Amino acid sequence: MPDVVILGAGMAGMACARTLLQRGLRPLLVAPEPDVASRGETLSFRASPYLERLGWLDLLDAETATQCQGRYSLWGSAALRRDTSHQDEQPGWHIDRRRLEARMADTLDTAGIARRRTEARQLSQGPSQVTIALADGASIDAAHVIDCTGRAAVTAGPDTPLRRLDRLVGCYCVLTLDDDVDAVAATLVEAVADGWWYMTVMPGGRSLLCYFTDSDLLPPGLRKDPALLRQLLSQTQAIAARLDSLGLDPTASGALSFAPASTATQVRLIEHRIIRAGDAASALDPLGANGLATALWSGIQAAESAIGLLAGNDSQAKDYERRFLEGIASFLTTQRAMYASERRFSDASFWRRRSHAAPAMA
Repeated sequence: MPDVVILGAGMAGMACARTLLQRGLRPLLVAPEPDVASRGETLSFRASPYLERLGWLDLLDAETATQCQGRYSLWGSAALRRDTSHQDEQPGWHIDRRRLEARMADTLDTAGIARRRTEARQLSQGPSQVTIALADGASIDAAHVIDCTGRAAVTAGPDTPLRRLDRLVGCYCVLTLDDDVDAVAATLVEAVADGWWYMTVMPGGRSLLCYFTDSDLLPPGLRKDPALLRQLLSQTQAIAARLDSLGLDPTASGALSFAPASTATQVRLIEHRIIRAGDAASALDPLGANGLATALWSGIQAAESAIGLLAGNDSQAKDYERRFLEGIASFLTTQRAMYASERRFSDASFWRRRSHAAPAMA
């Protein structure tokens, strides 16, 4: 029976596995073949010490990451502004998540990580072990389980539901820049009546364009009708101008994708022999741009918590849960203030919902 089974092999799961391997343990990683969308995301500078601890900082190169060169926004005002509130902070990166996670996985394979390439379907806790029912029909027992299965949160249940706080979704496409285009790797964010837009440069001469709104506010048929996307883009100023300056036409790409982006939280990270990390513990609205750094940190902390529990010491686990939940509460307070700062569309459903949002945590 393995001491620790990790469910899920995203950033949190791989950070967890890497930490346990570094500490001399041999965890079992249970996850199907990765299906990571080829999209760009922001990796905060706050991730640097976690990447360095994991021996992954050198995985950030020209193929996987482009250093951020500023953040511009049209938010709360009709004037485009550069964010100067964090000038003293180090810049983060725009990453190609698929490539970066593939490299992280290679380091685990090189270290000889034990894998079961299937999904966990159901868990039951006993006095001395957790039994995991797998999608391939088998079952395994473990002393402790770390759930890193993302928003699906396989360990969530009636007593510990993952509470969704909004209905945010992202509609995105990845566009290829012409070879002669020299695009500044800056982030552009623009608020509109029914949500907000995000645009940035990705490694490999590509650009990510994403529209965030609530699921019930998405125009029906948007995936297949370029005219609907064209109509949404006509409501922007800075985004439309940026697309034009780069010679990009997202309505001609025919490759819109959708992904959940809502904030969903747990109120318990430690449940006897189960530990939660990453999005299985709390999935964050991307407006704060700290989701991936949080995933790395929580993966490390969940691994350290498991090591403590194996030794009969729950102090690390309790401290991890407390710090994580305090951090999420702080994030939600900041998030609400950011949405509240946009008052131009106060009568629109998207913004009205956020101005009357429930308190951050129960």
